[in-house]
Amino acid sequence: MHIHRLALAGATLIAALPLVLPSPPATASAPPAAAAGRCSPGFICTWEKPHFRGLANSVPSRPGCYEGHAARSVSNQSGHRITLYSDTGCYGSKTDLKTGHYSDNTPWKVWSVAVWGP
Repeated sequence: MHIHRLALAGATLIAALPLVLPSPPATASAPPAAAAGRCSPGFICTWEKPHFRGLANSVPSRPGCYEGHAARSVSNQSGHRITLYSDTGCYGSKTDLKTGHYSDNTPWKVWSVAVWGP
């Protein structure tokens, strides 16, 4: 009987403890709430500094090549795939960014962005 009470008390204690689940690791493939909240659906947003800091700008979400201020953070909520370029005129080093994704610290300053259609 004593063991039964002890087991019951242990089960009650365990049930009273809060359930803590580990958080999944953060990745650049799924936008965090902070990045998603800073760029509205239908837009491409850029920031002059890493981690969405500094002067913010937006890029048209219509297909084409766009030049702007040097950016180190980009959030693509346009509905289109975009390519980020290290030089003006959509030349130089490049990397693609799918819609709904972001880069909070690009490998180089982004000087132009190509928006792919339709």
